[in-house]
Amino acid sequence: MNYVLLESHQDSYVVQASNRLSLGDTRSRDSLVAFQHAVIVTLTSTAPDKIAIKAKPEKGNMRAGAAALKMEGIVLANAPCPSEFVSGARINKCAAADNSIYAYLQSALKTAAVVLKKEHP
Repeated sequence: MNYVLLESHQDSYVVQASNRLSLGDTRSRDSLVAFQHAVIVTLTSTAPDKIAIKAKPEKGNMRAGAAALKMEGIVLANAPCPSEFVSGARINKCAAADNSIYAYLQSALKTAAVVLKKEHP
């Protein structure tokens, strides 16, 4: 799970945190509990006001895998705030970029930026 925490500043944002949390084995209770613990620690330490999640299809050729759906479920079950799913089309239209974070986190950045822009036009 890639995440980026953004703080809104009127018409812009600042990256407060970014990282990747991994789920080792999707069929291991210990791995799922460890991932859940990492999610809880992250959510507690970052205290988000809203969680933006990239919407993934559950059916068809481009459907999400078991790991993605399990990670999504754990995040939603432990979310201390509202969450919003963002379509890939909306994410692709977002021009947000930040050279201070790794390329693999840019999609998470855009997902968060789409929700921030919606809330603070």
